[in-house]
Amino acid sequence: MQTFLFYDLETTGLNPAFDQVLTFACIRTDLELNEIERQTITICLRKDIVPSPGAFLTHGLTYKELELGVTEYLAAQKIHKIFNTPGTISLGYNSLGFDDEFLRFLFYRNLLDPYSHQYSNGCHRMDILPITIIFKIFHPDSLKWPKVNEKSSLKLELISKENSFKISGKAHEAMSDVEAVIALTKIMFTKKDIWKYCLNFFNKTKDKVRINNIKEEFRVDKKIFKICLMLSTSFGSQNNYMVPVIHIGQSMAYKNQTLWMRLDLEELPGIGSPIELKETFVIRKRPADALIVLPALDRFWNKMSVVLKNSAKSNMETISRHGQRFFEFIKYHQEYKYPFIPDLDSDAALYQDGFFSFNEKKQSSLFHGALQKLKFDDNSFKILDRIESPRIKKLAKRIIFRNFMNEKWKTDEIEQTLNLNRLRSHLKEDQIIGYKNDIKYNCHQGLLELKEIEQESINRDADTREMLHWLKKYIKNL
Repeated sequence: MQTFLFYDLETTGLNPAFDQVLTFACIRTDLELNEIERQTITICLRKDIVPSPGAFLTHGLTYKELELGVTEYLAAQKIHKIFNTPGTISLGYNSLGFDDEFLRFLFYRNLLDPYSHQYSNGCHRMDILPITIIFKIFHPDSLKWPKVNEKSSLKLELISKENSFKISGKAHEAMSDVEAVIALTKIMFTKKDIWKYCLNFFNKTKDKVRINNIKEEFRVDKKIFKICLMLSTSFGSQNNYMVPVIHIGQSMAYKNQTLWMRLDLEELPGIGSPIELKETFVIRKRPADALIVLPALDRFWNKMSVVLKNSAKSNMETISRHGQRFFEFIKYHQEYKYPFIPDLDSDAALYQDGFFSFNEKKQSSLFHGALQKLKFDDNSFKILDRIESPRIKKLAKRIIFRNFMNEKWKTDEIEQTLNLNRLRSHLKEDQIIGYKNDIKYNCHQGLLELKEIEQESINRDADTREMLHWLKKYIKNL
């Protein structure tokens, strides 16, 4: 039986590899959107996480609430089981752009398969935000659309308020946001034909076939290319969330990525300008992701502004005049590989180190089974001696220290394993490196952010001031 799993997360910050899920809420429905069950999981704050004050101002979670939460390890197992229930279609609002990646890293660092909910046992993913864009552009009468400073906004909180959705709590509470997404989905669901059409964007096979069937009509020298439209919130309300693009082929290094070049820019980087190819960019689309591709049919093309149409026409002429450079551009991006990061932290190594091997999965299962029998004392680490994979052993040790803290264990070993001293340091050489060559949020950054917020917090309510006071004390005590 197929079901929808609507879900939402609240987190300690915005970095999926390093920040932590704090609350998970979900409502499972049948395919007619009738509720079957709902659940909320609260997770206690890990000792190796510096909470972002900005994130806490958004969701408003308190330390008292988090103290009652379960460990991250237990929560990861529960959530993984929920998502991998056979026939589950998991979806949220911008879930493919934010929440799903958080879950992927949550599963990874807790030695659970980070991808099985995307393909195994009849499970797959969707996202309501791209569908909302389609309704906003092509069926605007379906909803009341909010504006901020005369500009269109697709923020769930504002859409919910504008359309008087009934929710049980305040905006940015995980369960309230799930309720708002379902209310929004029910309105779009009434347009059956459009809803079914949109579902195919999240079917990998059908998404591929649809794009492959788009005619190639733009000729450069002896090669023909597809001119299409791409929809995403990243293109902004000023562009009506859509831009013209040209399909330039497939990545040779990453077989699941197709490559696209924007045609709406005033100047094409690296084609009609002297910019080095390494400074240029392309859009990388994967099958059934949050990027919607449409053929350049008149009924779609005419939804763009005259400015965008003229930019596309001008850039196509530029490409035609600089054919050789255009093919050099294509070759560079087709052969491009993400740079190897030698000092990448284990928590962030999901993409660089790749899928768990068959043997690593066996060792992870062995570890999970052993944890259920262990009393967490000095003998707890004997299980690690049976793990051969260096990355599984390192992640397993972190699981033990994060979730089963024991006063008998050596403080310096815990701090070294979890990088606590590096989190306290403001030195550049102590920064913990992520997969985008970014860094893990540290105490120095947290106190700086707090200082900026405190300067603006004169008119904040008592609860907010109390939360900021707690955050300051908490980060200093780390």
